[in-house]
Amino acid sequence: MSLVNLLNAASGLPTWVTTSFPIIRKILIAIIGISALLLIIVVLCQSSSTSGGTNVLSGEIESYYAQNKGQSRQGKLRKWTIILSSVIFGLTILYFILTLIYKG
Repeated sequence: MSLVNLLNAASGLPTWVTTSFPIIRKILIAIIGISALLLIIVVLCQSSSTSGGTNVLSGEIESYYAQNKGQSRQGKLRKWTIILSSVIFGLTILYFILTLIYKG
């Protein structure tokens, strides 16, 4: 028996944990990296908002275009920004939970 097998047997973890968790963590890191690159691209494709908070101060009512912004290109980019950042957040939490369970 190798030293790694002896240490895993002493820790009381099943063998499927010791064999699958390192692979799962590598896959999670790859997905997080790809999602981060896609998030950077999506954010760079968005145009900056020039109005800022002036509509709130002036009391202007939103136009029809502003109300249906979710179907425009900018609205789709905003949705993808939220989706990708949520994926990165969730997978990062999952990665650190897996690290707490198995540190090997």
